[in-house]
Amino acid sequence: MGAVKRTFRTIDETRALTAVARGEAPPDLLITGGTVMNVYSGELYPATVAVAGSRIAYVGDRPLQIGPSTTVVDARGRVVAPGYVDPHAHPQAMFTPVELARHALPLGTTAIVGDTIFLLMMMHPDLAVEAFDALSGLAVHYYWFLRLHAQAHSPEERTLITDERLAALLEREDVRTVGEVTRWPAVHAGDESLLARIALGLAAGRRVEGHAPGASADRLQVLAAAGFSSDHEAITADQALARLRAGLYVMLRHGELRADLPALAPIATGSRAFSGRLMLTPDGPTAVFVRQHGYMDYLVARAMAEGVDTMAAYQMATINPATYYALDEEIGGIAPGRRADLLVLESPAHPRPEVVMAGGREAARDGRLVTPIPSLPWERWMRPLTTSRWRPDPSLFTLDGLTSPVPAMHLENGVITARRDIPLDGLRPPRGVLRLALIDPAGAWRCRTLLSGFADELGGLASSYSSGTGIITIGRRPEDMTAAASRVLDLGGGVVVVEDGTVIFELPLPLGGWMSPRPLGEIADALDTLTRLLRERGHPHEDIAYTLLFFGFDSLPYVRLTYRGLWDVVAGRAILPREDLR
Repeated sequence: MGAVKRTFRTIDETRALTAVARGEAPPDLLITGGTVMNVYSGELYPATVAVAGSRIAYVGDRPLQIGPSTTVVDARGRVVAPGYVDPHAHPQAMFTPVELARHALPLGTTAIVGDTIFLLMMMHPDLAVEAFDALSGLAVHYYWFLRLHAQAHSPEERTLITDERLAALLEREDVRTVGEVTRWPAVHAGDESLLARIALGLAAGRRVEGHAPGASADRLQVLAAAGFSSDHEAITADQALARLRAGLYVMLRHGELRADLPALAPIATGSRAFSGRLMLTPDGPTAVFVRQHGYMDYLVARAMAEGVDTMAAYQMATINPATYYALDEEIGGIAPGRRADLLVLESPAHPRPEVVMAGGREAARDGRLVTPIPSLPWERWMRPLTTSRWRPDPSLFTLDGLTSPVPAMHLENGVITARRDIPLDGLRPPRGVLRLALIDPAGAWRCRTLLSGFADELGGLASSYSSGTGIITIGRRPEDMTAAASRVLDLGGGVVVVEDGTVIFELPLPLGGWMSPRPLGEIADALDTLTRLLRERGHPHEDIAYTLLFFGFDSLPYVRLTYRGLWDVVAGRAILPREDLR
């Protein structure tokens, strides 16, 4: 395929739409009496909306005929707005993309541009296309950004993410960009393999998702020259402005990971608010966030609360991301030919919808799904965490061979980790310091260090939910760490806490070690329980799910425990190397 197609409309749809628009045929759906939010012209005005099939045929004040099968919706006193679009999602945050869709749709989000890392790295390669196809049939429209490399270096990356596989997936209409390119320092340095993959995406007519936390204005110029077209890592208004000046689209992030709208809102004022270059995203909310706050509806409300113009806030969650992804003739607004993804709002001040229509059909009302979203066969698609019967023993988690002081990791907040050199008193870490290990699920290797800033006392915690390969294991007692890691392997993935030989918490994640088939609400409850248990043991931070996920994310500062060992991100070298066991 060459350039990305800008419409998926068939000739039969076009005939039906124009017949309704001319008044020659009755619509399938007629919304009357409401005030239309026109994100193209920036207006609110009274209008009738007519739908033929799954698309909008007419928006105006001319009376239209009503046929025997026309559904009429009375929207008097209400605002009809376009469905929300999340431009940058990670729809595998312990829940599945289907479970996210079930919660996002009643909140007004009708389109999600999602991460493909789980499709590439955790699924059987010959079944991933089947999964893409199944997800494309949901009431929530899933589009994708195609990863060019793994989230963190791993031994499987070279065989799972190949040039040939990427080229084949770039033929798909629902793959809208390549990225996110988290290895931006390598791009800045001129890494030939990454530049070639970026060129592959550009040649297929795709944009390039950036991920450049901390990049200076000068470095952003290099990244833009390399092909980056957007970035969501600005945390100040000045950083957002530097990205705009480099020609990038800017996603203003506000979620658990970074609640940045108070700092970023000043960029969305004056002409910049209506430039079309700004978008809103929660950047992969956890189950707890969705349950507590909502989704894109919450971001629109928060943007308005921070002083962003009302129309601009809605545009940042609708037409701006649609335009960025060359989907503005499909989604993102209320106009003829667009998909009839429509929200009925009490008023613009209340972004959470009373009614949600997806493809011209009522999908949700008063926060509840009306049309069920089917389950999918994840168990068949996902690769197992391991096929080995190996189980760890306590010798894996001793400190034998580590020289005092030990180069270690300190958790400064829920995500950022710094280096600390910690002295040993014999072979036991001091109080407030825990053993930290990353182990291969098949027992082929381990990486060891110490960890401070996580908890004062903890028997053993193990988690397969990690950006890199392997099982993260934390604790003071090697026996409890062994029991926790063994239980994770028995579950096929998950998060487990053991104290004095007894499992006191477990959250199974049997789908690739990352996802659970359980409902989102149950996952949120489990995370609440895990947070409470860790707080009782001295854990001072929020968002435990992100903490576990990012221990191995080797694009974040400053040290990470990865397949390559305890990794100095800035220096690009292993401080403590990986130990191969067999």
